[in-house]
Amino acid sequence: MRIKEKPTLILGLICLLLWSSSTFAAVVEKAPDIGDYWFPLSHNTGTYVYANSFVAPEDGTASDLGLWLNGGSPDLVFQIYGSVGDNPANGPDTTAVLATTAVLSGLSFDSLTYHESAVLGGSTPLTGSNTYWFGARTVGLGDSGYFNVGGHTQNSGGIVDNGTFWYSNDPAGINFDGQNNTPEMAFKVTYTPGGPSPVPVPSSCLLLVSGIVGLAGVRKKLS
Repeated sequence: MRIKEKPTLILGLICLLLWSSSTFAAVVEKAPDIGDYWFPLSHNTGTYVYANSFVAPEDGTASDLGLWLNGGSPDLVFQIYGSVGDNPANGPDTTAVLATTAVLSGLSFDSLTYHESAVLGGSTPLTGSNTYWFGARTVGLGDSGYFNVGGHTQNSGGIVDNGTFWYSNDPAGINFDGQNNTPEMAFKVTYTPGGPSPVPVPSSCLLLVSGIVGLAGVRKKLS
């Protein structure tokens, strides 16, 4: 390979790396390691909302939310909340919904089972190193019964945060009355990393490389 052809190859490799890095998803996961949690989640039999804190590892936008569930029938949503007064010590703020799935209906599991759902469009980007809250919220749109959620030992699995676990027994789902409880709720947040700077997409790189190749061809003819 001649020296003057190497810049085109190098540029192509850089574009490929930039594109591939922009498509990798970051995951925050607290997997269940002690089975079902001890308190049911339902809009008519106890707890209306569970919320557990997590720290975003980098800037990005949530794409999928998942929870381990056992039981079934109440409608619910998975959501990400901010903190009351932007202070994690104050607990989750269900009026600050940063991401949400559609209403999930008709779910039923005979044993602890992982269920994941895509986030609806228009979610708010998360900022790396900030604390947010994963929420499982029954919305009372129909059916009865309850879900047991998966239980996770505080700070296990290599995930270390403040270990705070909140829940609400209020039908409106906004008055959180629990904190610093263990075990924690098991959940997963998948999101696409990305800051404010645009990352070249394959088509842009292809056009750029094609242009350089074309210029190289013209230069070769002129020489």
